[in-house]
Amino acid sequence: MQEDVWNEGDLDAIDELLAEDFVQHSPWEASELHGRGEFKRQVEEFHSAFPDLEGTVDEVIADGDRVANRFTMRATHEGEFMGVEPTGETVELQGTIFARVEDGKIAERWVVDDVYGFLKQLGKISEG
Repeated sequence: MQEDVWNEGDLDAIDELLAEDFVQHSPWEASELHGRGEFKRQVEEFHSAFPDLEGTVDEVIADGDRVANRFTMRATHEGEFMGVEPTGETVELQGTIFARVEDGKIAERWVVDDVYGFLKQLGKISEG
């Protein structure tokens, strides 16, 4: 998913990778993200603000229907994001995702991103 969806912005790939009733638990949503459509919206928002977004999967561990990965994303802040006007700065986001796979598709994901560090890089959170 990293290359097709996040690096290339291929929203059509989401339909093949995620279950129809996909659920995501993450610090980016107020509670949960439900369905492929909401996930596509999230990818579009990130790509609108960070058009050169590129991520790498640093490590993957799989056991039965569970897959975990550790990743790093880098991008230039070129569009408004969470109320922050573009800074032109390169930012980095690190995180871990735990996924449950059902019938060959991702049914549920738990995302643990360093949101604090990311927002600090954007200047949304100040030191002190």
